Amino acid sequence: MASRSVLGTWCGVVSASYRRSPVSDKIPVILDTDIGSDIDDAVCLAYLLRQSRCDLLGVTTATGDTGQRASLAALICEAADRPDIPVHRGSPGPLMNGPGQPNVPQYDAIRDRAHRTDFDPYSAVSFLQRTIRARPNEITLLAIGPMTNLGLLFSLDPEIPSLLKELVLMCGL
Repeated sequence: MASRSVLGTWCGVVSASYRRSPVSDKIPVILDTDIGSDIDDAVCLAYLLRQSRCDLLGVTTATGDTGQRASLAALICEAADRPDIPVHRGSPGPLMNGPGQPNVPQYDAIRDRAHRTDFDPYSAVSFLQRTIRARPNEITLLAIGPMTNLGLLFSLDPEIPSLLKELVLMCGL
């Protein structure tokens, strides 16, 4: 159900963008995710990687072991022949109360395989800020995990939301 919501949301963004921009234009997207807790975020990333209209600028991870989450995202990018896509670790904990999603069960599938682990801790917010400021009113920020990185980013730099072309959220309980 959740994966259909993500894909449906993204399809809506792509469909809306088709009507607004020439066919040759790619949609610059940053994905903020808690990939690894279940399969839906991995499906979303794979989907974005296969869309010719998507210019995936980077992936940021949030909650729990963000290093394991970054490893999963990087491995999916590599499998899609896109090892050039930047992957950044974000905040491991929630801004408010609650445990977040500390476990990354999907990581077990790659634990014994060769994969990247050299991600800078807490680099997600600076990557988001730098990238969005460099391309004002161009980027779609697709956030499908806890909104921790976004909360930190918007607190640090309150102008950022106005610099986004679109902010697409999949929020759940």
